[in-house]
Amino acid sequence: MKKQRWLWLVIFPLIFAGCKVGSTTEAKGLENESYLQFVQGQEKYNGGVDVYVDNTASFKAKVDKVNSRTVRGNVYTIKSGTRHLKIAYKGQTLYEKDVFLSSRETKQILLP
Repeated sequence: MKKQRWLWLVIFPLIFAGCKVGSTTEAKGLENESYLQFVQGQEKYNGGVDVYVDNTASFKAKVDKVNSRTVRGNVYTIKSGTRHLKIAYKGQTLYEKDVFLSSRETKQILLP
């Protein structure tokens, strides 16, 4: 009788505690997001550049200087897919091109 009590009080709770699934973690990102980064060799574009996506959306973007110490810079989120990009500085067009961005891709655009 004492052996059965010992099993019920000690062994079985340990077995049931071992069957617990536990907590899981999951990282999710948006599937239709891509990223743009604008780089240039000199600090030439003070105040940033104007970026037009599909000839409609406009936003100001900072231009990062490229060097061996640059690991991360300013990135901007846009929808993935084929996009028409136009980058202008003080009314002058610096870059205009159709680009394809896959999901979660960071596209570096080198400005003149």
